[in-house]
Amino acid sequence: MAKLTEAIISIRPAFAEAILSGNKTVELRRRIPPIEVGARLWIYVTRPVGAVAGVTVIDTILRGTPQAVWETYFDRIAINRSDFDRYFLGAREAIGIRLSKVQRIKPIGIEQLRDWKQGFHPPQVLSRITASEAKRLHQLASFEEEGGTNVVRLLRA
Repeated sequence: MAKLTEAIISIRPAFAEAILSGNKTVELRRRIPPIEVGARLWIYVTRPVGAVAGVTVIDTILRGTPQAVWETYFDRIAINRSDFDRYFLGAREAIGIRLSKVQRIKPIGIEQLRDWKQGFHPPQVLSRITASEAKRLHQLASFEEEGGTNVVRLLRA
């Protein structure tokens, strides 16, 4: 399978805002399609927002027991222990995706996304996009200045 270098990831509004503001630097998942460190993720904020509102790069992927993921990332996930335990209830594996180079963009709404890619539907989890689709999405995005407060650079622990 070809290396995944660009994708759209669906994230609930509160968690998307936490990522874009720098308060959440690790995205949690119970499962995720094959994805590589270094891949660029376009952040699709689910309803009621319904727009791509940012972009980030995968810095690290940690796969482990829910307990191991909690112990490693508890201070970077923007949820409390009881919500974490409820999310991973019955799961043998938890995935923590550490994000870097987060940039907020002017939101690209669902109608504009459907013009960008005919038949576009927000992904349930994550959806691969081609290099040409990514280039067009990048052209649609209005990035904030690099020096702004919405850019987060993570250092390896």
